[in-house]
Amino acid sequence: MNKRLKILLGIFAGIVLGGLIIWYYQGQNTPTPQTVSEISKKQNNQVKQEEVKKAVCLVNGSLVNENLANRHPLGIMIENSVDARPQIGLADAQLVYEAIAEGGITRFLAIYSCSEPEKVGPVRSARIYYLDWVSEFNAFYAHVGGNYDALQKIKEYGILDLDQFRYGSSAYWRVPEVGKAIEHTMYTSTKKLWNIADKNKWPKKADFTPWDFKDDLEESQRPQNASATVNFSTPNYSVKWSYDPKTNTYSRSQTKTPTIKAKNIIIQWMDRWPIVSKIGERGYAMKTVGSGKAKILMDGKVIDGTWKKDSRTERTWFYDSSGNKIKFNRGQIWIEIVHNDTPIKLE
Repeated sequence: MNKRLKILLGIFAGIVLGGLIIWYYQGQNTPTPQTVSEISKKQNNQVKQEEVKKAVCLVNGSLVNENLANRHPLGIMIENSVDARPQIGLADAQLVYEAIAEGGITRFLAIYSCSEPEKVGPVRSARIYYLDWVSEFNAFYAHVGGNYDALQKIKEYGILDLDQFRYGSSAYWRVPEVGKAIEHTMYTSTKKLWNIADKNKWPKKADFTPWDFKDDLEESQRPQNASATVNFSTPNYSVKWSYDPKTNTYSRSQTKTPTIKAKNIIIQWMDRWPIVSKIGERGYAMKTVGSGKAKILMDGKVIDGTWKKDSRTERTWFYDSSGNKIKFNRGQIWIEIVHNDTPIKLE
């Protein structure tokens, strides 16, 4: 009897132990309430991301989140002297103007509306003819001081001014580097600049007439090779744009500068002449208002055209040889401002 009892007890103990083992492993594989919550959050986030609506960016036609598409534009002066390179934030701009500031050195006006890079620069001083391009958008204008004529015109025109001399560390900071002069070390943030604009109760929405835009040319119709070289002055200020049919973009190459890909390149010719300000500063003036010759590079092709700007605050419009307004590809637009003697090579 004792032997049978021992056997029964052994069987019972085995069953209990097996049950405990099965219960343990099932418990390990069953999601805890916290795990279920995390899964639910991930699913909700995916749904929210899918629900984000896209809209056309008014500056360059790219498709962006709806809340960014119509934000009031911001223009930032970025320098291009060799000692200031490489720049930060140019690739994030929707539109870039490049023109000679003085001494054969070019300077950029980068227009932001549908992107918000955390760091942009080096930021440099204002020049008078850039104000006419800022005025096309009524853009907020970020710069570090400027020559006498530019500063006077900023006041006269009522430019929405974000001068570093006024706003200092609330939007600007220096990044010192060994061997780099102090004037090449100023940076800013688009978010901080827009925050100042909000505090000033400046417009939140864009108020300008956009250019016309189109979709890219089909890849099978694109040429395999194309390039453009703009020689502003010395070899350090020679810019080459090389076309890539796969991406339908032009890659910008220049000494010690980051590679930037743009969808559209505009070469715009205008008259330029030397001037001297009231306090003896030497610089240039440009005939930004009026009309002139232009070449538009997109889809690997060159369009012979013209430009027209009726007043300082009006948009510059570009036309093909038949007088039709240009429809640009969606994406970054880069405008090279040249004078009649600037060497241009198109291949």
